[in-house]
Parts: sequence; C-alpha cells; structure tokens
Amino acid sequence: MAEQYVGEPVALSVDVAELLPLAAEEAGITDPAELYERFVSWTWIDAGGRP
Repeated sequence: MAEQYVGEPVALSVDVAELLPLAAEEAGITDPAELYERFVSWTWIDAGGRP
C-alpha cells in the first residue's frame, strides 16, 4: 500500500483507518493503542511522524 500512496501520507492513513475495524475483527485485537501501533502508525514513518 505504501508504494501506491507515495507523497500522500494523509490519504494512506485515511484508507488504512477505514480498514481498521475489519483488521481488528480479523486479528481479534480490541486494545485501541495496539490497533493504532499495528495498523496505522507505520503510515507516517516516511512523513516524519512517529515510527
């Protein structure tokens, strides 16, 4: 996914966030912090955000 959104970190984060409920259900994760770290935080690494 990261390659499809080069230069568009906000769009990548939005799309990943939209998939978050499905990913959480499939992975059986209910902790919001863990969900963020596993599924969203990586989208901002190249944009100077949190690793």
